[in-house]
Amino acid sequence: MTLKQLHIVAFNNPYPPNFGGAIDMFYKVKALAFLGVKIHLHIYTHERQEVSGLKPYCSTITFYKRNQHFIKHFSLLPFSVNSRNSDKLYSNLTKVKAPIIFESLRSCYLLRAKIWNQKIAVRCHNIEHDYSWGLSNSEANILKRIAHFVEGYKQKWFETVLNKADVLFPISEFEYDYYSKNFEPRTIFLPVFQGNDVIKSLDGIGRYALYHGDLSTSDNIKSALFLIDIFKDLDKPLVIASSVRVNSILSKIEQYSNISFKYVNREEVLLELVKNAHINTMYSFQRSGTKLKVFTALYSGRHCIINKNMVDDPDILRVCSIAETKKDYMDAAIKLFDEDFKVTKSRQKALKKYDSSINAKKIVEALF
Repeated sequence: MTLKQLHIVAFNNPYPPNFGGAIDMFYKVKALAFLGVKIHLHIYTHERQEVSGLKPYCSTITFYKRNQHFIKHFSLLPFSVNSRNSDKLYSNLTKVKAPIIFESLRSCYLLRAKIWNQKIAVRCHNIEHDYSWGLSNSEANILKRIAHFVEGYKQKWFETVLNKADVLFPISEFEYDYYSKNFEPRTIFLPVFQGNDVIKSLDGIGRYALYHGDLSTSDNIKSALFLIDIFKDLDKPLVIASSVRVNSILSKIEQYSNISFKYVNREEVLLELVKNAHINTMYSFQRSGTKLKVFTALYSGRHCIINKNMVDDPDILRVCSIAETKKDYMDAAIKLFDEDFKVTKSRQKALKKYDSSINAKKIVEALF
């Protein structure tokens, strides 16, 4: 039997898997390796260099320096694409005649500029221009707001390059609808790879409500402030957890005795917080992709309150409490703090479609 080989072009280092895109890429690599696929991993990065966790699953790992020089902004190409351009990458991809997965529109510079004799797939992590416009709406800094807004228009113009691919793998049902209606390649809905296989949620009562997120992003900062504004009026404890300390968040938290901040420097710390929470609170002001923190909460935590921007899977929405307004959120929190938690069959069923081995087989069937 011929060993299947596959190139994966990552827009950032998937290791450690500590943010949304990295989580999907890392556990996709791991699942494909378990199916016997020989993976050649190509990584664009400018700072994340650790690959110890990737080595057991990859035949080769090659780094390409991302060029983030300011001049790259002065182009019709999106900065997120223009800063990821390497002739060395093209040479390495064509040396081994194997299918290629480009991870997100951000890694697709070469798809526009070169001729290919290999099967090409693009993993669509977001509708990129929607994501950039959402960042623009959430951004407080006027210059960053303008930059995200312009970037979104460039991404909208550039995304026609996706018609050069053979297969598109969108990450959510909403995005599947968008790509299947607007682009020529075969479009296959490929749920997020999120690293969990077994539900570990504890029954009973937890000690607090928890919000966790990367507070270096404007949407997460805005969401954390939204939840602080809710819990300041409730006699219930809220923990804000992040690996990033933000002064505006910390100064706000200091005003309320029932709200605290927990610095997260290891995955084990986060999972312990999720496990001991009674409610995992999540909120987003922008609709884009599938927020992976939902799955951390559903596999390891108890009750979950989300809004519909977090995820668009109707089965997942049915096993969470949905709250769009401040009042809805307050009412849901008050109600759930008085309810014991028990893992339901509906939660178990909703999570089955996120089995990594099943979804990795979809990639193999599409590309080989």
